[in-house]
Amino acid sequence: MPGKKAPGSLQDLAMKSIRRVVLTMGQHVIHSVADTPHETSEAGTILLQSSLERLNEALFGNVPWYLFDKLSQVVLETVNELIVETRAYFDHCLPISIFVARMNVVVRMTLVAIHPQLKSIDFSAWPKVMRNILYQNLYKMTGLEVLNLGSGSGGWETSDIEKSILSGVVQMKHLVSLCLCFDCTDHILSVVGQNCTMLQKLDVTSSRSVTDRSVPSLLNCMKLKQLLLYRTSVTVEGYAILLSSLPQLEDLGRCDEFGHILERIRGSSKFQGPFKLRYLQSRDVTTSHLYLLIEMCPYVTHVSIFHDERISDLNVLSHLQQLTELKLLSCDFFSDNIKSLLEVKGSNLTWLHLEHVEEIDLNALIYISQFCPVLKKLVLYNCEFMDHSSLSLRTLQIPPFRHLEKVTCIADCAQAHLEFLLSNCFNIRFIQLGSSTGIGDAIMAKVLAVNPMKKLEELRILYSDDLSMHTVALLMTHCENLRVLSELESWAGISKRELAAFRTEILEKNIDLDIRPTLSY
Repeated sequence: MPGKKAPGSLQDLAMKSIRRVVLTMGQHVIHSVADTPHETSEAGTILLQSSLERLNEALFGNVPWYLFDKLSQVVLETVNELIVETRAYFDHCLPISIFVARMNVVVRMTLVAIHPQLKSIDFSAWPKVMRNILYQNLYKMTGLEVLNLGSGSGGWETSDIEKSILSGVVQMKHLVSLCLCFDCTDHILSVVGQNCTMLQKLDVTSSRSVTDRSVPSLLNCMKLKQLLLYRTSVTVEGYAILLSSLPQLEDLGRCDEFGHILERIRGSSKFQGPFKLRYLQSRDVTTSHLYLLIEMCPYVTHVSIFHDERISDLNVLSHLQQLTELKLLSCDFFSDNIKSLLEVKGSNLTWLHLEHVEEIDLNALIYISQFCPVLKKLVLYNCEFMDHSSLSLRTLQIPPFRHLEKVTCIADCAQAHLEFLLSNCFNIRFIQLGSSTGIGDAIMAKVLAVNPMKKLEELRILYSDDLSMHTVALLMTHCENLRVLSELESWAGISKRELAAFRTEILEKNIDLDIRPTLSY
């Protein structure tokens, strides 16, 4: 049985009280500013501004500095609730002017969450009306170390947002991580390069306005470890300069031109020793590119590649001595030598992701279990499973999947596949199964009889036409560490009445179990 919810810490209880304070003050400000007539609109604006400033000072003045980020998060969550509540109670009989006034007050309450000593903030988590306020006041958050601006406007209002971003980043001397997709420009990166020299992570994915003109600016950020330029206008030559000149660079994200970048560097006089690159993610590499990778980037630990006829033999990857994470797309397990590659390098792998890989049968799973004894994460996504086997389970020399902690299987597989996989992963913590795995009560009963999954924390099964409350009862009995049991709404064997009763039981018994649907893959 999953454990009981522990009493909240004093810190958590205090944060909940802050939420109530913000809600109460928000409703008071709405009444005093939006619902109460003033002599002039300027008087209402002054009253609103002073009220928000007093609330901001009261909150941040009575909370330790190391909780400022958490305080800001609570305030933003509460403002979001107020926005949803204000919209929900919109009455068409109410004058539109009053509704607009109320919405203006609630949105402006976003200002309460802003402070110069914030260390981290994520704009992408909030609705656009709140993001606009955050953008306009970015210049006040001078102490930021981590700034996630998300996708900005999606590329629709780049010129408008640029001014706000420039006014902010020009003062962020301590920034170590910046994310701005779609809306980043050469001008912004010029300011970043001049003022944010401590930067270690930069993500400007899909920003077409970023070109080779930004390369000199980026070279001022010598501590960069992660530089994501996918779908920008940076050319192979620009990439080559960055890779050759940034000594700490470990991750270029997805870079389909990577092989050509290595060719450009190798053909010039710029290559002066192996690079420190740790991650390769590309969908356009050849066998010759992989040999260049081994020579020029011998410290790579993570490889994610798309296989086609230009890669003659995947065994080339076995020369990467530090390879621990492998993702292969669009290939055959036996015909394309995945089996032989795992036989050589599998003892080092802790993460294996096979996507659109064919020829997966019980034999393939057995080989994975034997060749990859320390595997912790396994993903099988849209693979073609075949229902036949010739190997005997009794001849296994290594106990299968003993270190496996996370399994994601989104594929049409046979009962034997699931039984073998789930029955042997005794240290499993996370399981996610797609809608076509065919999982049902009978399989779960067999699995749990052999492997009670004492360490299981999360189970997400998107759909099943044969899972019922019988499986839920077994999970509740065996899995004492279970904290998330998701997508029960899509288990055909569970009625709405049974699910409602289960929710009530969890609440009444104070069980620490989250059964809210997520539908996230």
